[in-house]
Parts: sequence; structure tokens; C-alpha cells
Amino acid sequence: MTADHQLDYRDPEWVAEKLGVDRNTVYKHLQDGTIPAVQLGRRWLISEGQLAQWLATQAREQTQARQEAAISADRTAERMDNFSPNAREVVRLAHAEARRYGHPFLGQEHLLLALAAVPDSKAAKVLVESGVDPSRLRARLREQVEALLTPGTGAPRRRLGRTPRARKAMRLATDSAQGAGREQVGTEHLLLGILESGGGVGFETLTGLGLTADRVREEVGRPAVGSE
Repeated sequence: MTADHQLDYRDPEWVAEKLGVDRNTVYKHLQDGTIPAVQLGRRWLISEGQLAQWLATQAREQTQARQEAAISADRTAERMDNFSPNAREVVRLAHAEARRYGHPFLGQEHLLLALAAVPDSKAAKVLVESGVDPSRLRARLREQVEALLTPGTGAPRRRLGRTPRARKAMRLATDSAQGAGREQVGTEHLLLGILESGGGVGFETLTGLGLTADRVREEVGRPAVGSE
């Protein structure tokens, strides 16, 4: 047998160790045909050379998909003229959070993770004034997301549809801003929209930390507070 035709087949355990993933994950991708392999009886054999080629192709395709998704998210945020600059930044970051977990949707939890990540926003100030540490909120919310939501695999979608909870929170945020006579939806209104939605991972995380919609309304309604 020549070097060009030398057998280089490995078992799933070898692949799992080399890639640093769980063995069950490798078997799942073998079963659904994602990873190129041959099955002999109950045994799977994966060509190291073909695996390297497949990984290289996946890296190129997924990198391009992430770039296109990020551009699409930026354009989506830019078109939201009724949102303040910080609120548009929250939308961008929320899309990034969804891509981080490979989720094919934009959820209420992604919005809240983003809200707690913009330190100079009104929402972050309201959280602090209400006794909620934004960094603690993000840590707790990540625990909930990772425990309750299954991470996606493969390239992210270019455009993410909003979950019903996210749509409701954003609609309530717009209503809150308009009701207060604001020209733009601020981050504080997005925070209030999540709390007024009455359910969801973001809502449950906030209420679990003792935050209520009434408390946020009290902070938002202070004379010195502006929309950011």
C-alpha cells in the first residue's frame, strides 16, 4: 500500500479527544451525516484527512456566514430610527449574543444580556439604582440560557426572527416610550418591556433578582432621567 493510499481512519473517541468535544456530540454528527465517515457494522471510522478537509470547509463557510449575519444585524439596527443610539447598540449586541449560542432566533434573553452589557445606558443605571448588579445579572442569565436553551450548531442564520416574547417586549417598550411622550425608545423602555411581558427567561431572571416593573417605572419617571 503506497503512502497516498495509506489508511488514516480513526474512531469517534479519537476525534472527540482531538476536537475537545463530548463523544456523544461526535456520534450525533456521525448519525446525521454531518461528519464524513464510514460505518462498518456498529463501528464508525473517520478519515483524519477527510476530517481536516471538512473542518477547513466548515471554517470558511461559518466565518463567512457570521460576517454576513453581523452585517445584517447592523443594518437592522440602523433602520430602527425610533430607537435611541444606545437602544440600537443593544439590538446589535442582542444579535451577537444569539450568534454566540448558535440560536436561530432573537429572544428576550438575548435582549436582556445586551442591555446589561452597555454600561453607560439608562437601563444599566436603572439596574444599579434598583440594587441589581448588571454583571451579576449577566452571569445569572447566562446560567439560565445555558441550562434551558439548546445551543445551535453550524453557521448562524443571516437574519434572525424574533420570538413572540421578544416581539412583545419590544412592542411594550415602544408603547412605554410613546406613553411617556418620548421621541425614541430608550434602553430603559426595553428593560421595562421585558418586565411587562409577564414571562420568559429574561423576565424570570429579573424578577428572581427582585426587580419589578413598578420599580423600573419609578426610576424611569424621575425628573432627572433622560432616555438613552
